[in-house]
Amino acid sequence: MAKVRVLHCCNVLDLGGEKSILVHAKYADKSKFEVFVCGRVQGGRRVAEFQKQGIPVYIAPQSIDELLKELSIDIYHVWRSGDYEPGSLPRQKPKSLKIVETNIFNAVDHGENHLINCHLFPSEFCKQKYLRTYGAFHGKRYETLYHPIDFEEFPWQPKPFQATFGRVSRSDDQKWHDICVKIIPKVFQKIPEAQCLIMGATEKKLALMRSLGVLERVQLCENSLDVASFYRRLDVFTHGSRVGETFGCVIAEAMANRLPVVTISTPQRKKSNAQAELVEHNVTGFVCRFTWQYADAVIELLENHTLRERFAERGYEKARDQFEAAQLTRKLEALYTELMDMGNA
Repeated sequence: MAKVRVLHCCNVLDLGGEKSILVHAKYADKSKFEVFVCGRVQGGRRVAEFQKQGIPVYIAPQSIDELLKELSIDIYHVWRSGDYEPGSLPRQKPKSLKIVETNIFNAVDHGENHLINCHLFPSEFCKQKYLRTYGAFHGKRYETLYHPIDFEEFPWQPKPFQATFGRVSRSDDQKWHDICVKIIPKVFQKIPEAQCLIMGATEKKLALMRSLGVLERVQLCENSLDVASFYRRLDVFTHGSRVGETFGCVIAEAMANRLPVVTISTPQRKKSNAQAELVEHNVTGFVCRFTWQYADAVIELLENHTLRERFAERGYEKARDQFEAAQLTRKLEALYTELMDMGNA
């Protein structure tokens, strides 16, 4: 039986959600699926990781149409915002080709939506927001598929409590809520022995730390593919995104590392709020509605060992149940198979 040939495509292969493609590629059933990856605009730091897995990678092809034809692709899985992006979909779609879109920002492509067979959303929040805004188009499938977490990347290692809190994010101000920095002086004042670690601070956030007089005490780390060692140094994970999250890979990874999470809700108009879907308030962490609640939530978790351990264990259990890579990859492959069984309809 011939293998189903799948091409995953996104704009760049760097430090963002492209990690989900890498994890799906790793856990793909190689007896049934042959996987290829494309960085449509450029490569990035993840290219070498794909190559280590033996996954063929194509960078900045002249034409998606030509690449699909050259590789005899059956399933074209494009990862994008959902908006119209010239060149991200084929100009001429063969009848046998099935197109799956992971729609990251619950937008709609009014120009080429007719080409897509199935829209995947990284959270139920995203799917429901899309359907409320645009409705369901005839003949399309709409599914939620969380981003996969590779638990092999995060083997459990017991560690001594060191009153350490912090966060990791890309160096992008949209991914940073000021509250993650503004709480630092209060936490240090209440818990003098506390330590703060931050990976991916932007220039604006460094300036804010400087103005608050805490820059010298914060341990700064450059963005790196090795996030596992960073999580192992934390006791509490602090999260906050100015525009909210459509999923929040770092939240899911923190939970997989048995870290309780403190985040802030962003339900305002036009903002994403899937972080409140991942973090169950008072179960796996704290979802603060107001900025004034945030520092107290972090302090409570650093001071209350029993609560911290309970949130950590429940967060780990939820991550295992809902975000585990092999489980989600099998679900994705089942979808591919169902689409293929539809024939040329």
